[in-house]
Amino acid sequence: MTDGFNLAAGSHGPSPVVLAVFLLGGLVALWCGVSWAFDVRGITTRRSERMRRKNEESWAAMGRLGGSPTLFATPGYLRFLGALMGFAGVILCVVAYALWHLG
Repeated sequence: MTDGFNLAAGSHGPSPVVLAVFLLGGLVALWCGVSWAFDVRGITTRRSERMRRKNEESWAAMGRLGGSPTLFATPGYLRFLGALMGFAGVILCVVAYALWHLG
C-alpha cells in the first residue's frame, strides 16, 4: 500500500532539465530586470524613446497631431517592470534551489 504512495509522491528527485530551466530562466530574468531597473547603458531610456516615437508615428498616420499620452512609454514604468522582473528572477532561482535540495 505504501509503495503506491511513494510512486504517486515521486520518489525520485526533480529532473535536471527542470532545474536547469528554472535556474536559467531565473538568471535571465534577474539579469534583464536589473538592466532595466538600473538603466544599464541607457537601455530603458532608449526603449522608451523608441516606444514614444512609434506611438507618434502611428497617431500621425491616423491623422492625429501629437503623440499618444501613454504611461507605458515612460522610463519610470519600464524601470518598475525591470524591478518586478528582477524580483521574479530571484524567486525562480530560489525555487530551483529548493527543488534541488528537496530531491
